[in-house]
Amino acid sequence: MICGMRTAAAKVECPTAPPSRQSTQSRALHRACVILGGVPALAQHLGVTEVSVNAWLEGREEPPQMVFLAAIEIVLLHLDAAGRA
Repeated sequence: MICGMRTAAAKVECPTAPPSRQSTQSRALHRACVILGGVPALAQHLGVTEVSVNAWLEGREEPPQMVFLAAIEIVLLHLDAAGRA
């Protein structure tokens, strides 16, 4: 289980890319950001800077493959946990 995973629908600050820059990667990272509770928590979980996370979320840069896969894992584990609840 991922530490710090949010179960309640709390308001968190996770920027999104404009439609012209949205990608599967930016959408997956956004969802992971919401699940973990915000940019600081996602950056800490991924072991990267908040500046990098914001650039990926806003679609200004493409995340490394391992970051994208980590975001997918966060989303899948969250869905799995929600399915068991």
